[in-house]
Amino acid sequence: MPTEQTPEAETLEQPYPLKNLFRRRFVPVLIGFVAAFLILIGFTAGQIVESIYLELAQRRAQTIARAVDRHAPDAWQELMAGRTAADLTHSDRKTALNEAFAGEVEELNLSELKVYNLDRKVLFATHSEEIGTTENGDALRAVIKLSTSEIVTKVFPDGSSQYELYVPVFDDQGILRTVFELYEPVGYLDNILLRAAIPTIAIPGLLLLLLAFALDRLVNRAQNAIDVRSKALATLHKRIESFVSATAVDAAKKVDAGGHIESQKIETTLFFSDIRDFTGFAEQNSPEEVVKFLNHLMGLQVNIIKHHGGDVDKMIGDAILARFDSDDGAAQAITAALEIQQAVQSGDFPRALGIGVFKGDVISGAIGPEDRRDFTVIGDSVNISARLCSAASANEVVVDAQLAGDDFGPEESIQVKGRQQPILVRRWIQA
Repeated sequence: MPTEQTPEAETLEQPYPLKNLFRRRFVPVLIGFVAAFLILIGFTAGQIVESIYLELAQRRAQTIARAVDRHAPDAWQELMAGRTAADLTHSDRKTALNEAFAGEVEELNLSELKVYNLDRKVLFATHSEEIGTTENGDALRAVIKLSTSEIVTKVFPDGSSQYELYVPVFDDQGILRTVFELYEPVGYLDNILLRAAIPTIAIPGLLLLLLAFALDRLVNRAQNAIDVRSKALATLHKRIESFVSATAVDAAKKVDAGGHIESQKIETTLFFSDIRDFTGFAEQNSPEEVVKFLNHLMGLQVNIIKHHGGDVDKMIGDAILARFDSDDGAAQAITAALEIQQAVQSGDFPRALGIGVFKGDVISGAIGPEDRRDFTVIGDSVNISARLCSAASANEVVVDAQLAGDDFGPEESIQVKGRQQPILVRRWIQA
């Protein structure tokens, strides 16, 4: 019996799943790329917004410092010396300072303002109750330590939010003197950036969608072409396989990279049948009738042989050589032979069969040059099975005596061509 088809061989016969691979691998990668692209844009936009807010806050803080210094210089100097707005020595200085800060807050449309010294103490605040308190936030500490601006998003219980901008303020010599905390509502720059980002995101996104759609259409067309060609190739394979034995097809599928098919010596049961007086039938009938009869009889034999586990090795004119490789091959071959003879008799064919069955060693392998090989069995056992078939009369099955069952006739010794010693056989004759 030929071995079962391997998963690798079955895979090779299937159409390449281009469409499936495209949708399972490429599409998720594309979606991931788009998602990463959007995340990157969002992150970049957030960084840009923060940078713009901090840059504006830095300029506003420096503007406020210069304006307060210009309108209330004495109060400003006391403030820079570490006095809080509440501790100023003169009430008129306190008033001038408050008015200067209030004017700048109103001018710049700030919701709130705080001024810290380098010890994180509140020197001035729009809410006077906060003056003199100490801030311990990480952002303020970082600004004092690194002299760089920091931004913190504060979310209120009602769901609204604002930016707290901690900005270092330097004197004319570039020395850090104080830190301003400005408050900006979240939103207006975000909306501006969003309006600018929509076309930036939408256009590449649309192009990617169009690319994906075009690729999907292309892959669909390619898959259809692959399926059509694969189906045509599979059909061709099936047609070619019908000309050779299943064992030959199996051997071809297992051929190595160098095209070598390994030959081996095996023990098998050989079935050999031949139509009696086929030449006379062919001479007396038209070619169409001859072929019709031959196909009918050959088809009957092949179906029964396959049903009982055999494999047709070759058809030689009106003869069939089949092999039964299983451990129970002898019983299978004899059963097939008897069933064939019974079917031929009941089918009212114009000619009868003679069948020979023999079990022995053969060489199984590819015979011939690489460009035209035949996978078959050769050896003395093949010759003997043919001789036993020749020894069988119409409707007879002649088998090696060791293989015959009780329904066979007595042993007899026959001499076959190519052998010096006679062979013991037994006959079965269809009644």
